[in-house]
Amino acid sequence: MTRDCDKDAWSEPFIPEVLYEDNHLLIVNKPAGMLTQGDASGKISLLEHLKRYLKVRDQKPGNVYLGMVQRLDKPVSGVIVFAKTSKAAARISAQIRERQLTKCYLAVTASRSASEPQQDCEAGDWNQITHHLRRIRGVSVIDDDDAAAPKASLKLKTLLLTGKVGFHAVHLITGRKHQIRAQLAALGLPICGDGKYGSAIPPPDGRILLHSYLVRLAHPTRKTNLEVTSAPPDEFYAAFTAEERNRIQENLGELRC
Repeated sequence: MTRDCDKDAWSEPFIPEVLYEDNHLLIVNKPAGMLTQGDASGKISLLEHLKRYLKVRDQKPGNVYLGMVQRLDKPVSGVIVFAKTSKAAARISAQIRERQLTKCYLAVTASRSASEPQQDCEAGDWNQITHHLRRIRGVSVIDDDDAAAPKASLKLKTLLLTGKVGFHAVHLITGRKHQIRAQLAALGLPICGDGKYGSAIPPPDGRILLHSYLVRLAHPTRKTNLEVTSAPPDEFYAAFTAEERNRIQENLGELRC
């Protein structure tokens, strides 16, 4: 079913794609176009859908506890973690504060114009990128002249860059709002479909081509590492040839976040 970010297309029963679940955690593949948490629009969020899903599936008579420990922007898809107990929520939140939880994203970018071609290259090293980031009227703005502005850091690895289109992995270090979108745009690599940050490409199916690919965390009770991944949707490969797609997937298979 086509999902339009500007319409409440999620009012019908919603069955999540569960990537991992036990008594403490629920990790799902978030669809693009769905809010993570409710806002002033009144549209049903992923959090609300998941509570309803668990209540019906498990035949719970009372309220369902589900702790939201991370967020994804509405037009972004992929792995997202929820806690099923308050203890798990507290312990995962502590990992996030202490930067012990690994988050890796995939992004498809395009040059703003024909005068800004991207070089042909493949499988580069991880490069750490840091900017000062401020929020102005709902947009994250790079302002490296303001040393007091919060720092935003990430590591960027190019899996394939050809002509005007690139496929990248992003290892998030800090967790600023719209950080990946703003920082890639500042590098001349706006994410496809992200008109708010300079992309001239219309959003495919109401989304931007940014996907939460991997989350690695310490299990909140077992103290063992847990790694969950979600393959990017097919539209991430639409601008690439079959040969380029194979090269991307080979590089993705060797990726170490």
